[in-house]
Amino acid sequence: MTKQNKYYNLNIKLNNITKKSSKPDLYDATKNLERKRAPIFFGPYKPEEYINAYKYNQPQKLKLTKNQLKEAYKYIQLYKEDPEARLITIDKKIWIYKIIGEIKYESTDETIQKKDNQILKIVPKYYDVEIIEERETADAPYILASMKANPAFCRNTFRMIDEKKYGGNIAAIKYLINELNDFKIDPLKTLSSVQLETLVVKIFEKNGAFIPAWRGGTLKDIDIIAEFEENIPDNLLIQKIKEKKIKIQVKLQLNEKKKVEDLKKSLASDNFFLITAEDEPHKDLKEYYEKNYLTSKWIKKQIYNYDEIKKWYEECIKWLPTQNRKETVFK
Repeated sequence: MTKQNKYYNLNIKLNNITKKSSKPDLYDATKNLERKRAPIFFGPYKPEEYINAYKYNQPQKLKLTKNQLKEAYKYIQLYKEDPEARLITIDKKIWIYKIIGEIKYESTDETIQKKDNQILKIVPKYYDVEIIEERETADAPYILASMKANPAFCRNTFRMIDEKKYGGNIAAIKYLINELNDFKIDPLKTLSSVQLETLVVKIFEKNGAFIPAWRGGTLKDIDIIAEFEENIPDNLLIQKIKEKKIKIQVKLQLNEKKKVEDLKKSLASDNFFLITAEDEPHKDLKEYYEKNYLTSKWIKKQIYNYDEIKKWYEECIKWLPTQNRKETVFK
């Protein structure tokens, strides 16, 4: 079996610093990767200082949060722990690369002034890298092109891309660098959250629903509001309801315990529907399954009920080779 590499996301550009920096190129992803180097910052310290602070659980010593220290430590240790790792940075372009050699650092004459008026010298910690693939963002599979907007990645500097949660992202990276090999994934899982919501909207509109808008709303736990002028078609929902306006939450996966608890309260309402791309219902929400809680089984049935939607879906997943598609068999 082909060895499976691990994949990591690295955000290089620091918008809060570059606006007032005398050396904005120092923080710019494009400028750094053109020089074939990938830096992190996290303060004016040397690599060994982060290692020691992490070892003794002393983030306050470097004036960092626990999460910041953990990210810095994991990055500094990357060559020792996973020298064959693949990294991705998304900015004006998408770069996929691997590190070369151990971590380096260099002091510069660049400084930042913190809120307490403390002046700190900038010490970038960086790896020399080998660029494996460079691609215009718009030319990449949409799940990667939209990845920088995903809170899981945009809020962190350095993060491993967990295959269980983000298999679609990994499949797209593997595709771009010709490393798909025997990797298989359900193509539905290669849709981004925006694409999945778009798909659900298309399904409901095809069934006669009026949807004024979706995405960017301010309603908590509601992604889509669908209103029917007539009765809801019998072949759309398993549970028949009298309501003609329904509220829909769309999720790729259910991971957070608090989110599940919030959904449990919402699902008690007859006109609230949860639709996920998962194959099996969450163990804590099974009582609502196939009533107002629908999964990939329902989504796929709807896709192949309508040629227009099927054509759109096939266009979204056309980048994924047929031999790498793992279709789920439902009982």
